[in-house]
Amino acid sequence: MLDTRYPRLLLLGVALLFIATGIGLKDPWPSDEPRFALVAQEMVDSGRWFFPTRGGELYPDKPPLFMWSQAIVLELSGSIRLASALPSLLSALVVLLVVFAAGQRFWNPRVGLLAGLLLLTTPQFVLEARAGQLDMMVTAWIALGFYGFLRHLRDGPDRRWLFVGFAACGFGVITKGVGFLPLLAFLAWPFLRPGTGRSPALLNVRDALVGVLCILGAIALWLIPMLLLVASSGDPAFEAYRDNILFKQTGERYVAPSHHFQPWWYFLGEVIPSLWFPVFVLLPWLVPAWRRAILGGNRTLPLVLAWAALVVLFFTLSPAKRGVYILPALPWICLAAATELDTLVARPGVRRLALAVGGIAATAGFALGVWLSFAEPERAAGLAARYGFNPTPVPWLVALGAGIATFVAWYRSTPVLAYAGTMLSIWLVLGLVIYPGINDY
Repeated sequence: MLDTRYPRLLLLGVALLFIATGIGLKDPWPSDEPRFALVAQEMVDSGRWFFPTRGGELYPDKPPLFMWSQAIVLELSGSIRLASALPSLLSALVVLLVVFAAGQRFWNPRVGLLAGLLLLTTPQFVLEARAGQLDMMVTAWIALGFYGFLRHLRDGPDRRWLFVGFAACGFGVITKGVGFLPLLAFLAWPFLRPGTGRSPALLNVRDALVGVLCILGAIALWLIPMLLLVASSGDPAFEAYRDNILFKQTGERYVAPSHHFQPWWYFLGEVIPSLWFPVFVLLPWLVPAWRRAILGGNRTLPLVLAWAALVVLFFTLSPAKRGVYILPALPWICLAAATELDTLVARPGVRRLALAVGGIAATAGFALGVWLSFAEPERAAGLAARYGFNPTPVPWLVALGAGIATFVAWYRSTPVLAYAGTMLSIWLVLGLVIYPGINDY
């Protein structure tokens, strides 16, 4: 189905098509993107990097690492559009490379490639990879941290990767407070099946202490200078910033939040079925296949699945929930799914599903463009007047027509590729035509 002689290059090339197309063609959009972009802009203008401000007011909601990355890009490029989007794009590439590395090491390069490609057809991943928000960056740190712990727990002791995992947790924390999530791997460790060769490793006291120092060392790169500057300033506003970001925005926000309230089933009932497509619809085939693999002695799969389940459970226990919170689990669910993907795509039910979804998406998109262009010119004019965007340009029809052509070319031999090609055409239209077209609105 795929030429895997150069799997990393293939994965990165496809990734750039999905997530880099149209970068820099739109401004940061409300509500979150302008918030971070303006903080980065004020860092550059004021030279005050340890105390982020927005509109001149201190901004204690998030640690500054992501905003530092945006400010650096802004300094180098002078483009607020590029500064807003590039850190998330680069973080998404890191996630893909980490997942590929895990697939290659614990299965084979093809599994790693398929995991990355599956991730690129998942709406939540691509949406966040194209967004000027910090969630993809913290997902990258969490992915690196979990991979480091997986190397140690699965084939350890491997202290180099163990300490990389701990350091990644620290950098994750100064990106967003939940950067410690890789540590849940040690709770998932009992699910690791014994195997031949070196015994699975957990932690001894010395390694645990060094690991804590790695976490604290990464956090200290921001925390110590910030605390020293607060202490020397004597400014009550800086002291309030310190207390807010260290206490209110961490444990208090998790245990006693003030907004984003959702029912306990929110992730399972709303987010996963829609934003984790197509993995979600493959679960009727995946769950029995995973069970057979685990009973057959696969050592890595139960640890990966247990960790991802713990991440979802962790956020389920909090009253506040947003769909993006469980993003760090998605790459590893895609990796688990990729272990069975070659078998699944040959099954008639999966082929029919890929044909149905890809065909409906491609046909509906193209039909909408034709309808607005020729059957409903008045409605098209109304949309243009409201959004400042003409929804009937030739590039839209050309790109959606390419999606139809891709679907027709592969629908018989490889329906899954037909589905992926259709999804790519949709993202190309969004990135090159629709997003720039409605930017002013």
